[in-house]
Amino acid sequence: MESALKGLKTELEGELYWDDMLRKLYATDASAYREMPLAVAIPKSKNDLRALITFASTNNTSLIPRTAGTSLAGQVVGGGIVVDVSKHFKNVLEVNEKDNWVNVQPGVIRDDLNRHLKPYGLYFGPETSTANRAMIGGM
Repeated sequence: MESALKGLKTELEGELYWDDMLRKLYATDASAYREMPLAVAIPKSKNDLRALITFASTNNTSLIPRTAGTSLAGQVVGGGIVVDVSKHFKNVLEVNEKDNWVNVQPGVIRDDLNRHLKPYGLYFGPETSTANRAMIGGM
């Protein structure tokens, strides 16, 4: 699998790690669960996401989407490739004031989104204790 990961790394604009230190950092979230991932990807583009999906399918592994890791139920830990979208996918793409909807990338922090929406008279819930760091992709 290491040679396959090396090949994947050359395809990505973003980052890919499979060293013990990064894998240990991503082996847990805010929950009590812990499972060592195969690797950690920090994609930079939609093409990176496509390459990761193709790789996972071809190599019979899973992708574990992750943003801030504030979950308490362990849903962002697992034995596949953790895909951390919090670094490069954090933009509000579009606000449709007329129809009351917003299009965002998964790394947008909930409180930041609501500051952006306030001039439009819009608000995104839920009210969570982690709203100043919880990202939409994990909510």
